[in-house]
Amino acid sequence: MITNNLRFSGLASGIDTESLVKKLMDAEKVQLNKVIQNKTKTEWKVDAYREVNTKFLDFRASIESLRLESTFTKSKLTSSDSGKVDVALSGLPSRSEYIITDVKPYQPGTPSSVKFAATSLASETSELGAGNGFQFTLNGEAIDLNAQDSIRSSITKINALADKTGVTASYSSGDQAIVFTSKDTVGNISIANLSNSTNVLKLAAGIVSETQNDFPVGNPSGARGNSAVGAIDGEVTINGTNLTLKNNQLNYDGITFTIKSGIPAGSQVTITKKTDVDAIFDNIKGFVDKYNETILTLHDKLGEKRYKDFAPLLDDQKTDMKEKEIELWEGKAKSGLLQSDRIISSALDKLRTTLYSKVNDIDATKMNTQFDSLSEIGITASSNYKENGKLEINETKLREALENNIEEVSLLFSKKYDTTKSTNNTANNKAEFANSGIGWRLYDQLNETMKEISKTAGTSNDAVLSKSLSQLDTQIDSWQKRLEAKENYYWKQFTAMEQAIQKSNSQSGWLTQQMGGGM
Repeated sequence: MITNNLRFSGLASGIDTESLVKKLMDAEKVQLNKVIQNKTKTEWKVDAYREVNTKFLDFRASIESLRLESTFTKSKLTSSDSGKVDVALSGLPSRSEYIITDVKPYQPGTPSSVKFAATSLASETSELGAGNGFQFTLNGEAIDLNAQDSIRSSITKINALADKTGVTASYSSGDQAIVFTSKDTVGNISIANLSNSTNVLKLAAGIVSETQNDFPVGNPSGARGNSAVGAIDGEVTINGTNLTLKNNQLNYDGITFTIKSGIPAGSQVTITKKTDVDAIFDNIKGFVDKYNETILTLHDKLGEKRYKDFAPLLDDQKTDMKEKEIELWEGKAKSGLLQSDRIISSALDKLRTTLYSKVNDIDATKMNTQFDSLSEIGITASSNYKENGKLEINETKLREALENNIEEVSLLFSKKYDTTKSTNNTANNKAEFANSGIGWRLYDQLNETMKEISKTAGTSNDAVLSKSLSQLDTQIDSWQKRLEAKENYYWKQFTAMEQAIQKSNSQSGWLTQQMGGGM
């Protein structure tokens, strides 16, 4: 803020004081601009570190499940005849084979229904017409249809009472008929107290239930009723145990069995549980792909060219540039922010050590020493040094390991040395590292790396770059105050000069006037 409000801008001297002060201040601002640009670059570096942390977070997600034994016990089910019995996992089956015999499918019940003969109305929206209104009771509930009602509005009135009557109505345009259906399988439909037995909807009095049908085929009214049929429980025998079917899906021993047809005595369907090699293979491949993607990105960051002649743009500089020009400039200004970065270089070295160090065999009864490294299940580093340790998969070898030695593969990734000491992790304990699986090693190491990056570029006030930004803000504030004082000083000097010139001009004018007046 300028404290001296009295300014003379060249009125007496003819000097463009505004421009002159601006040029002087531009020169004074050089140091401030450097601090502002340094702050911008520091903010960019914080963003760059956070992008790296996001990469590590994504990579950690890809190996998180590989720490767990349950990942390597994934199963899939196959049916010898899925047209008769289909299966899906719903839990953890206890057996590897299920024999399905003597199947009698569940037979769902059918509700009572009655269809009334074709009407004389042109469409379901045609009114019943004058003199054609009538009343009746449906399961004891009175319903009043008037001349202005149509088939559609009549059905609306009937269905509005469905919670009380237990009956719904619908219209079949193909048959031009109204159909009443009980909501419950064993529900009744009782139509009575018809005020007009020759009504245009052709409703007739009578009852349809599980035991009674007043509207058999050939009924004079033209109506046709269908009595309710109760559901019939089904039966299935699984590995010799007879089970009742209350519907055609049965949850049993961690499996959902869907019965599609009967199986007579002497026939069977076999359900087989096997290790889901495809799912486990995909998990491992996902980790390898994410590792390769991560190291590619980070090596690019470490080797990124730095353009020293491209400093962050100041706001004044951007006003004279097009958006595309700004984008290109800042692209080069941001390039190389993490060139040869110590934290990232160290993280990559530790990841390589984590991957390539053998897993010690402390329990020979559980782990085959054949599988103490990734290379022995078909995962190796590329021989091309330009690929910076990219992992490659021999798919045939990996699938063979999963199919023939799944327990050993599981231990290679998920083995945990000492689960009783929750404070230990493989990144800070040598014994824990040497005797734990690769999944745990990677997970712990990534956590440590992300913590280190957070200490440098995190959101807390204690983070290294947060402290730097705070110090830069203090410097900027200090420089702005100094420049305000400097600008006030310049204006004070120029104002004094203008006042002196004006005073001199006034005195000169007076003298000239006096001399002229004396002649």
